[in-house]
Amino acid sequence: MKQIIAKLASTNSTQRYYELSSPIYKGRRFGSDVDIVAELEECKEKRIKPECKHLLRTDGCHIICISDAYTHIERLAFVGEKFPSGYGRTSVQIDGSHTMRIHGGDERYIYPDEVYLRHLGIINGVQIILETERK
Repeated sequence: MKQIIAKLASTNSTQRYYELSSPIYKGRRFGSDVDIVAELEECKEKRIKPECKHLLRTDGCHIICISDAYTHIERLAFVGEKFPSGYGRTSVQIDGSHTMRIHGGDERYIYPDEVYLRHLGIINGVQIILETERK
């Protein structure tokens, strides 16, 4: 099985960005597959300012952003990107479960980052390994 190395590249108070040694092309949202390339093309066409379109790669997910909600207990994974100003995420969600904000979220659906990386690897038929786990 092909292995992809995920290296922690940047963090802030609620987000962790993992650079992948090879891109992935599929995610999962609401129980259905997500075509990352198609969603990135749509994102670039409809949601990015014209002067910034050249900054977004649309040939797959090269950076995974695992993001915690500010207002309630929730953790989602998005396609991330490295911009001149630093790392940021797109609106393309590729893993994680939405929780009920009105109830403060649900900690039963919060997992360590490694679980989201492993799940995305399974969806893509590869093994995603955190660089710190390598032997």
